[in-house]
Amino acid sequence: MTNHSKRRLGNVRELSGGKWLARITSGIRSDGRPRSLAKTFSSKEDAEDWLVQKSVELGARPDLGAGVTLRQLWKLYERDKGQKLSKKTLSAYRSQMRTWLAAMGDADISAIGCADIQRTLTTMTHANALHGKQVLSSVLTYAVGVGLLAKNPMHGHKFDLPEDEPLEIDWDTDPFGAIEDERTVWSLANVLKCFELIRGLPLEPAWLACVGAGLRVEEALALRRVDVRRVEISGVEVTQLAIHHASTAMERRKATKTRQSVRVVAMLEPFGERYWELAQKVSGTEEVCKLSPARQNKAWRNYFDEPCGSKHTPKSTTTRGALRELDDDGNPVLPYLPLARMRNTHATLVQQAGVLDSINAAMHGHTEQVARRHYLRPDTTTATMEVSKRLRLVS
Repeated sequence: MTNHSKRRLGNVRELSGGKWLARITSGIRSDGRPRSLAKTFSSKEDAEDWLVQKSVELGARPDLGAGVTLRQLWKLYERDKGQKLSKKTLSAYRSQMRTWLAAMGDADISAIGCADIQRTLTTMTHANALHGKQVLSSVLTYAVGVGLLAKNPMHGHKFDLPEDEPLEIDWDTDPFGAIEDERTVWSLANVLKCFELIRGLPLEPAWLACVGAGLRVEEALALRRVDVRRVEISGVEVTQLAIHHASTAMERRKATKTRQSVRVVAMLEPFGERYWELAQKVSGTEEVCKLSPARQNKAWRNYFDEPCGSKHTPKSTTTRGALRELDDDGNPVLPYLPLARMRNTHATLVQQAGVLDSINAAMHGHTEQVARRHYLRPDTTTATMEVSKRLRLVS
């Protein structure tokens, strides 16, 4: 990978007092004179960044990116595309780009080749390489769109990613348990026990929406009174939720994750009836769950911790240990699972009831392929027993 020394964007020169003057010429004025723009900066880097920015704005494209570094391209991408991304996504992009900028940030984008990219990918973990490759490709595709590159060098090339690190599991002790615990969800008995214990707690509305309708936590926290209705269908009352926004610690209110996520879902009972009851306590655009997204993780974990041992702390003023109930052997009745796993629990309960995977996926705002990969737990044992039963009848 070589750097181009010839600049085709304009020029930068040092002035007295440590200042830098950037000048770019593009097009002709009405009087026939060249159109020129100039600006003074306190650093050479800022002056060069300005030249890249102005060259794109004015249409004075450099010759296939010569003189534009990856670092400058990323700043331009951040400014133009960053505002269209969620804060969480942009933060993830920044994290991934740190590796690329450390490896080739000062290289001209026109000189970056597949060999350079492959070399950097081999220094990453499998997960970082997978996501990092996608981020860099997005940035280079942007360069093509604004005329800084003729084509994205990554398109049409297959890169070798580092091997995925194997799970550190003792397969010789309990291989069945290791596999079954990989995607743990609560049983129906656990869900009903929690329904009894969580009543009145700040996170009750969010939990009901996650386990009763399969919502993401951020979707459950964004629900308002106007997003809830109780309707009668075929003589049965059903609580329906309108899902169209999400609420996170980084962005209090934002659009849903995907287009499929905008949906109307019905809640399982008895969760729907209870949620409707809670929704009656707020009005209009007030959120049904009042707890801040920034506090929900800690609050949920707190429910499973040992209760405060101080006799001076009234039970009515603390939620610590509210979901911690022990069986006769001293083990917790409810095993701790992150609140986000309640969405998986809902998917499993619906699947076990015999609902088609395509409908199950639609309920959760997913394609069927994504749902199978991350949420559904096919009961292959029962299916095998059914087929075996038929084979015996035939034979």
